[in-house]
Amino acid sequence: MKLNRIKRRNGNSLVLELTPLIDVVFLLLIFFLVATSFQDVKSGIKIDLPQSSIREMSDVNNIQVVVTKSKEYFITYREKGKTHRIKTSKRDLEKELREKLEKSQSKDVIISADKNLNHGTVVDVMTISKEAGAQTLDIDTSSEK
Repeated sequence: MKLNRIKRRNGNSLVLELTPLIDVVFLLLIFFLVATSFQDVKSGIKIDLPQSSIREMSDVNNIQVVVTKSKEYFITYREKGKTHRIKTSKRDLEKELREKLEKSQSKDVIISADKNLNHGTVVDVMTISKEAGAQTLDIDTSSEK
């Protein structure tokens, strides 16, 4: 492809180079792909987490048990790069967790329970998780406001 030369007033010619322009476009494309915000896993379930001053974060790839204020139970997990959420009952929680933990490389379970639930409900979920095969249990909290 032949580029037309632009003549300047002083007689020198100017050539428009496309290579740096293409490089800049690709860099902008990469920047926007990296800076894209992804869907929040917790966006569909409304729970009010207790607050903690500890700022340590754990992996999102773990299996998460969510208990709402009205004692609805959900299991959130990642399979083949996609996040799945299933609703279950307290009675079926151990069976569902056992199935997910058998397929999981890490045997970690994160418990996200509404702060208004009584202590016994959270302990029941911890017990069920351990009986299902969880090696590590983490309690999800929100950071202080």
